[in-house]
Amino acid sequence: MADLTKKAIAEGLKELCHHKDFNKISVRDITEQCGLNRQTFYYHFQDKYELLDWIYYQEGFVYLASDVTFDNWHEHMEKLLEMMRENQIFYENTISASPQCFEDYLFQITCTLFEEAIQRLDSSLRLKEDDVKLYSRFYSYGMCGIIRDWVRSGMKENPKSLSLRIRKLANDSEKMASLRLQGQF
Repeated sequence: MADLTKKAIAEGLKELCHHKDFNKISVRDITEQCGLNRQTFYYHFQDKYELLDWIYYQEGFVYLASDVTFDNWHEHMEKLLEMMRENQIFYENTISASPQCFEDYLFQITCTLFEEAIQRLDSSLRLKEDDVKLYSRFYSYGMCGIIRDWVRSGMKENPKSLSLRIRKLANDSEKMASLRLQGQF
């Protein structure tokens, strides 16, 4: 029952974002939109930002958080981008109003993925743990920036095309690291 209520509140916010700037939406607006009282809202969420975090995770980042491997992560990225494009007005509205909420979640998830990928290569690289974290943060910031820019430019590029281009970049980086280890780069 709690999940159904959270989903109803989330749908209320998403609908309001089609007509009103996220920064101008109040908890009262959300509860009126979904036909619930404010107490019900506050039982589930502290404020609209916590609700926004919940939506980002439940509807988007779940694609990047489960069953992802170095070989299939681009497919999960494509699903995330497709879902964002299907909800384009909501994502454009909320990311422009509160970019940090979106980027924080995306950064955490991509950073973990990049750490795993680097550790996979690390047997030959022999990197220090601090270096692995630095490299994964570097690539994660790039990923967040690419997706943020994609949203801000109106999500014009096809999600599959963008995810394949990002995959190519990652593969090219892996090949360059391998060549460097072999003394060819």
